[in-house]
Amino acid sequence: MTWTNEKPWDGIGAEVDAKLSAREMRGKAKIDRQVSKNKRLKSIENEKVFRFFKAFAEAGDAKIETVGNLENERIVWALARLNEDFTLEEADKVKGYLLLASRNETRDSIQIQFMTMRMVCNNMLQTAIKTRTTFGNIFLTDSKFDPALDKKAKETIALGRTAISAFASEAKRLANKKVDGQIANRYMFDVFQPEISRDLPSIGQKEIEEHAEEKTRVAIEAIEKAPGQAMETAQMTAWGLLNAVTYTVDHHLGKNQDFRLRQAWFGAYAKVKLRALDLAMALL
Repeated sequence: MTWTNEKPWDGIGAEVDAKLSAREMRGKAKIDRQVSKNKRLKSIENEKVFRFFKAFAEAGDAKIETVGNLENERIVWALARLNEDFTLEEADKVKGYLLLASRNETRDSIQIQFMTMRMVCNNMLQTAIKTRTTFGNIFLTDSKFDPALDKKAKETIALGRTAISAFASEAKRLANKKVDGQIANRYMFDVFQPEISRDLPSIGQKEIEEHAEEKTRVAIEAIEKAPGQAMETAQMTAWGLLNAVTYTVDHHLGKNQDFRLRQAWFGAYAKVKLRALDLAMALL
């Protein structure tokens, strides 16, 4: 097993300057390389989706930092820094991001998420907000954000910042909660194999060898071996357990990085991460 701290989008996304135009960002995301052969993706629609990304992010004083595409250009995305960061025990730094994505081929719908990323291992975790997270792409029919949408973008990003700030308090509590090996093993079974966990009175090495699936084994191993797990905040703590899960999902599950990123942001493993957070909070 290779334990790296590369960003989940390495080789998929490209770093950009927020001052670039929508057309330049589209180029950095390697979109429309073969437009003539792929009529599903029209360059004008892709350019307009990046115009939406820029306008939405800038309305909330967020700066686009990375752009990319997934699933052979079907999904286009951008990550914007919120500068809503926090640090646990003066060393364990976590940054806040806004994720914008268009997952439909017509580019008329934009989905947003708010994410945190633990820098020592580049694990990402979604932070939920209580408002709509899907918007129509105004640039397909108009040339600028109307005042109502600009106001909504500001309000939505403000809610995201508040949610990340609240998560900072939760993360501190998780980092202060010590766990033992039995709790750690059961936590991983509860996350990845809950139907098995409830039938096991205890979970030691024997139970792991007999019942653990590969994803559960990798996550258990990640408790000690993943980047950042030796830090005081993570060493056999609830915070360490949560990050062992997010690291496993972002860096090890699935056949390739494109698949891992799609599943971690939009698919089944996004739900696994949220279940891991709920289970970690239940340990407090």
